[in-house]
Amino acid sequence: MAGGNFVKVRLLSHGPMKGRFNMAIDEAIQNAVRRGQVYPTLRFYQWEPACLSLGYFQDVKKEVEVGVLEELGIDLVRRPTGGKAVLHDDELTYSVTVSEEDMPGTILETYRTISGAIVHGLQSLGIPAEMVTLERGAKAGDPGFQQAACFSAPSWYEVVAQGKKIVGSAQARRGGVILQHGSIPFSIDAAKIVRCLKTTSQAQADRFQSMLSKKSAGLNQVSSMTVDRKDLESALILSFGEVLNWDIEKGYLTEEEIQESVELSQNKYGKKSWTMTRGRQSDNLDSM
Repeated sequence: MAGGNFVKVRLLSHGPMKGRFNMAIDEAIQNAVRRGQVYPTLRFYQWEPACLSLGYFQDVKKEVEVGVLEELGIDLVRRPTGGKAVLHDDELTYSVTVSEEDMPGTILETYRTISGAIVHGLQSLGIPAEMVTLERGAKAGDPGFQQAACFSAPSWYEVVAQGKKIVGSAQARRGGVILQHGSIPFSIDAAKIVRCLKTTSQAQADRFQSMLSKKSAGLNQVSSMTVDRKDLESALILSFGEVLNWDIEKGYLTEEEIQESVELSQNKYGKKSWTMTRGRQSDNLDSM
């Protein structure tokens, strides 16, 4: 999109919320963009309490230690996007909601576009971020664990630093509108992540923990300087504007979006039936 006409984009910055509200808001924004009621939206948010988010197709019973989540006080939510489990704890989450007309291209092309903006922003903070393709790490790791944990899995156009994955994203397209959201951790606790996911033995858990520690990291684990939310958010806003030719202006949720978010949090993302049931394969979803 660089070099083309500016796209007017609404900026939202929200404080920490429960997982069900975060997912409800992202879907409500996607619906509002589809109806033409709001501009494309760049949103930043965090999670409280910590929350394990599942990809749309994941099997809770086969992949998640629900009892451990309860013991640790970690919420559980199923995302409207594809991909693998992410433990949202010490991080900043971004979401981009934009029509396919304003960001044309395939799913992979969209990942490359958004990853490019994220890399540019991270580099401006002195973080040695780069974008790599699948081939460089496709055979690494344990296939079983990669199926469950986002930051253990290689992917197209992923963002890495010092050879470790530092951003995990997922995407869904519905009604001609792209929703892509992603986790940008400040730190990663590999032991906690492994405890949240099912393993067959302590030996397997130890192996998974070692692999995850080698393959992923938070920003403050690959940077000589400490990065906080304010620094990261400011850098990414500037980068999205420069790299994507976005005219970004601070905005707010509309009353209709707020009402729809409350309804979705109560009747969908807060419902056990949604969380425990895998999605249908017909949806246009993908993930990093």
